[in-house]
Amino acid sequence: MKVSKILSTTLALLMLATTYAQENKGRIAGKVLTSDNSPAAFINVLIKSTKIGTMTDESGAYSIKNISYGNYTLEFSLMGMETKTVDIEVNAPEVKINDIILNENQEQLSEVIVIAERLNQFAHKESEYVARVPLKNINNPQSYSVVTNALLKEQINTDLPSAFKSITGGGYVESNDGNVSVYLRGFRSDVHLRNGGIAWIKAPIDPQNIERIELVKGPASLFYGANVNNVANFGGIVNKVTKQAYSGKKLDIGYITGRWDQNRATIDYNTVLDKEDQVYFRFNGAYNTENSFQDQGIKREFMLAPSLTLKLSDRLTIQGNLEYNQSKRNLNFARGLSSNLISDSVNSWDDLNWDFDTNYGTNEMAGYFSSVVSQIKIDYKLTHSWTAKTTFTKANSFTDANYLRVVMLDETNVGRYYLQLDPRETDNTHIQQDFLNVIEGEKIDNKFVAGLSYLNNLDDTQRTGVWNAIDAVDITNPVITGLTNEQFEANIADETKNKTITKFQTLGFYVFDAITLNKELTFTGGLRFDRFMSDNTISNGAEGSNGYNQNALSTKLGLAYNPFDDKASLFVNYMDGLSNNAPSDNGNGEIITWDAERAKQFEVGSKLNFFNGKLLSTISYYNIRIDNDIIVDENGISSQTGETLSKGFEIDLIANPLPGLNIVAGFSKNNATLEKVSSGREDLIGNSLSYTPETVWDFWLSYQALKGKVKGLGFGVGANHMSEIYNSTTNNFGSDAYTTVDATAFYKKGKYKVSLKVDNLLDKEYYNGYGIPQKPFNFRVGLFYSVF
Repeated sequence: MKVSKILSTTLALLMLATTYAQENKGRIAGKVLTSDNSPAAFINVLIKSTKIGTMTDESGAYSIKNISYGNYTLEFSLMGMETKTVDIEVNAPEVKINDIILNENQEQLSEVIVIAERLNQFAHKESEYVARVPLKNINNPQSYSVVTNALLKEQINTDLPSAFKSITGGGYVESNDGNVSVYLRGFRSDVHLRNGGIAWIKAPIDPQNIERIELVKGPASLFYGANVNNVANFGGIVNKVTKQAYSGKKLDIGYITGRWDQNRATIDYNTVLDKEDQVYFRFNGAYNTENSFQDQGIKREFMLAPSLTLKLSDRLTIQGNLEYNQSKRNLNFARGLSSNLISDSVNSWDDLNWDFDTNYGTNEMAGYFSSVVSQIKIDYKLTHSWTAKTTFTKANSFTDANYLRVVMLDETNVGRYYLQLDPRETDNTHIQQDFLNVIEGEKIDNKFVAGLSYLNNLDDTQRTGVWNAIDAVDITNPVITGLTNEQFEANIADETKNKTITKFQTLGFYVFDAITLNKELTFTGGLRFDRFMSDNTISNGAEGSNGYNQNALSTKLGLAYNPFDDKASLFVNYMDGLSNNAPSDNGNGEIITWDAERAKQFEVGSKLNFFNGKLLSTISYYNIRIDNDIIVDENGISSQTGETLSKGFEIDLIANPLPGLNIVAGFSKNNATLEKVSSGREDLIGNSLSYTPETVWDFWLSYQALKGKVKGLGFGVGANHMSEIYNSTTNNFGSDAYTTVDATAFYKKGKYKVSLKVDNLLDKEYYNGYGIPQKPFNFRVGLFYSVF
């Protein structure tokens, strides 16, 4: 009955909004060119005497939808260039505007764009993936943050984990497979979303092909279903947006060298393949070699990422892209210690007697990793308001490696264990089909999406045992026995190798609607039906009987009030997230089909956009409660009565107080605790969840001179802080709090740019949440050249 009421209300609002908003409306589209016939990107396009406008893309193209029939004046402008205007008449569903030719040539415009890009260059907030409908950030009743490509380039990030230094919402750590795990609002989400599609990769990924990183806060079941493999956990999702081919020509090459024999080369090439300007090709590549700061450890890796865009007509656009990563590197599993060592004086990794600069492994044990992701996106405009969006994602990874786990056994002995993956192969296929309807009227805007999602996931792992011990190391006489992969494999050749295959599928149907009244009050609502289908596990060719299916509904509701002409809004939301539970014995001999674990979030906050976009901020308080964890009572009987609570406060700030001066900062305060637990574990009540820092803050400040004798010279400085991180819910051991400082200096003149980056400027010795020693003082020098 409750679901029926929600559906009825949603459909009624949709019909009302659609009926009210429908009138004679058209779409205008065109292109802006420089005086030498090159595409003019980032030009502001405004319908004068209105608040309606857009910006040209990298190909110089623009379009504005849902314009009421009538006569208008279009204005084309960018700070530092001459403004152009043209009179138009909208009298048809599609109105094509003749090319606008600027007075500036490409070189002159590039100089203007350099200045414009420094105007709050870190403030890219709009996204097609957050709400699946074109909803402005100020009207979106949900928190999200974006790490832009401009910020990634300025900080000279050469690996995926360092790209997360400027996130807001929680801590992050390099995962055991070389990817990244982000602990958003107390819950782990891995980086497995790519352009809104699921690409489950268990291997290292190079950051060269990343355009931006989006962190969408709160349970994400509406669009991505129940959380499986840490794709869409209760705290939010992480989405990588990759570089796509566009109309224009570019060739950027770069070389970076740094401490520990780092050498890195990158390329970003884009071109137009046909005279009709409809087919575009782009290629990104990277080659990176680096040694560890410790006595052992290497990285030898490269990445290739071609992409193709076909604009077959005004109605049909197809984008295809592929990314291949290959790596040879040493990987370290989360460290451990004997519980007998933990005391009041020994409660962090720093208190143990092992050597910070010793890896306890060998370069010869480096493993092999590779991954391939391919995506096809098809956008087809069905009518002036309806668009069909299809996304197909195929991802697979291959691992032939032995993960080193170091365990402090007692005060003087370090145990060494290897987890074998020989090999591990993963494969996933994800298909999304969205139907988007956008109607913008004088009084009501209605943006609606209905879609389906299908995911097929396979994990095929072969390994001998679990933790295979090799010689321990006595720290009083540290003789580390050299070992190669071949020798290790030979030592365990007589033991049984186990092959395990797990497979599951998910199928989801969802609707989401955003209705805006008088450009001020936005209501959002969504509903999803999700079916999870887990196959029986196959172990050494024998099929088990642990497969199960589970159905669940998830909802998302929100309200945003924007009464100050897009300068400030208040918002509130409710959304829930799911995590599947397999049927199991409840301790009384009865097999119980459990409900999916459900997290319910309530969030309230404010979004600010002051001084014409020079200051952006999101401030929010959230409360996420799980009240159906499976716990065991004093009689050994299981029930879904356990409780977990995560609540906190977040603020992010992006500012451009002066020309050339940019600031990005974030602060997160989170308390994620156990509230009701199994009998006999009452001592855990009130304890923090594992690997979740309570306080995280960061900032990055940069300045570039835009004129004068030192034009092009710039500096940047930033800091990152993470509070204590516990490695278990007993909260008696973990990583000490730490603060690190980074800095950069750069000079850009014409097509050249030279950069110097220093990480961990104060040479702080610290461990991440998994107990892995982190890099000390480190520097890199980069030379970048734009050929055209």
